[in-house]
Amino acid sequence: MKAPKNMVKQTAQAGFTLIELLVVISVIAILAGLLVGLAPQATARIRESRTRSELQKLITGIEAYKARFGVYPPDHVTGRSADGMPVVDPVINPLFYELTGVMVVRQGSEGYFVPVGDQDRADVRLTPNQLEAVFARDGFVNAQLTNGVRRLFRMDFKESQHAELSQNPDIELLVAPVPWPPANSGFPPPIPSRPRLNPWRYNSSNPVHNPGSYDLWAEIIVRGRKEIIGNWRN
Repeated sequence: MKAPKNMVKQTAQAGFTLIELLVVISVIAILAGLLVGLAPQATARIRESRTRSELQKLITGIEAYKARFGVYPPDHVTGRSADGMPVVDPVINPLFYELTGVMVVRQGSEGYFVPVGDQDRADVRLTPNQLEAVFARDGFVNAQLTNGVRRLFRMDFKESQHAELSQNPDIELLVAPVPWPPANSGFPPPIPSRPRLNPWRYNSSNPVHNPGSYDLWAEIIVRGRKEIIGNWRN
């Protein structure tokens, strides 16, 4: 029994020819290739955007600090040049402590500093001698005696925004949202003892790009090249 002619015609129209299938597959392959190629660019833009966003928040905090104390947060001066200018280590700086504030705890004729909220943690206590060894300073501007003589400036950071430079004592640094790449990337780490740590760089004593103010920047590795995101360039 033969099928009606209209049924045969409908069956033929319901499928795809081999050529049509090959065309569809080719289009899908091209689109997939484009997406794979664009993925690194999208990742790079996300990393740059996050870094710029955190930069703006830090700028806001530093300017509020300046309004409170009349000076910018101190940096890490390691010495003086031949012409008497400060020599600054921008990588290892006390910016985290100055922006979060510290409590001054006295013990007889001596004492120590602790970040606000960590008074019960012995592992975060910093003595003046320890500060001198790490930051070439023996104290902080944004500090408050335990009896509340001075009101602190307070800026909160997420756990991902600061990281431990060392233990015993526990020294914290503000870090960029993009970690430094692995050692085999070809880019020497800013802190060899902590190769994945990528701190915010800071210079308020002898800023190169913003005389009379401060330089704040992060260096991130994006698609095999170094990008500098700072408060002097877009």
